[in-house]
Amino acid sequence: MSVEFKKYVNIRFYGNLNDFLPAGQKQKDQRVGFWGTPTVKDLVEALGVPHVEVFLILVDGLPVKFSFRPAQGSLVSCYPKFSSITISDIALRPDFEIPPRFVLDVHLGRLAAYLRFCGIDTLYDKSYTDNNILEIAQADGRIILTRDKGILRNGKARYGYYLRNTKPQLQLSEVVDYFNLTNFFDPFSRCSLCNGEVVQVEKSKVENQVPQTTYQVYNEFFKCTRCGQIYWEGPHFNRITAMLNRYPR
Repeated sequence: MSVEFKKYVNIRFYGNLNDFLPAGQKQKDQRVGFWGTPTVKDLVEALGVPHVEVFLILVDGLPVKFSFRPAQGSLVSCYPKFSSITISDIALRPDFEIPPRFVLDVHLGRLAAYLRFCGIDTLYDKSYTDNNILEIAQADGRIILTRDKGILRNGKARYGYYLRNTKPQLQLSEVVDYFNLTNFFDPFSRCSLCNGEVVQVEKSKVENQVPQTTYQVYNEFFKCTRCGQIYWEGPHFNRITAMLNRYPR
């Protein structure tokens, strides 16, 4: 038995917002029925698109806020983050802080390490709950990175991005491209374990903290000022360097 709605609007999504839609609904107007007076945010998220990825909504050609309640027959156009033009005067939220800072969900540990290797301020902990992540993001102005659409639909979420890829290195490329992170790279300046600041230390101060063979082979050592983790330019350093060199700066 089909449901007969009293009101309808036409909604169209542009750019990568179509990633959230079924194949048959991409790149086309959708007739969406409703009762009552829902907000445009409610209508957009009912179709599976998290509001944090929508940066501009036009209703019948005019920019509106998420709280706007469209009338019967309205045309709703939804746009993602723009990379080549500025829409700050009509955008749904102010730009995120520069340089961007992130908080990641519990399934993105490898990505967190990669971002930290890039020198990007990245909070991650296996013990974080969704509420923890939302509170941290709200308090610090951080951007939520996740594979969970649910947390991005939460009304407390202000900045966020849903990762399309599942492989960590592809996720890194995705985040670097979307947020233009190469301008903020400071490789190996952060600890991959805790996000603390990494500084160079005198070799003699780590003699009893690293394997003896490592101490004999390498002359330069670095230490996290927060957790004390020791780093040196071994094979792992070379692999990470090769990975970061893929991004022109």
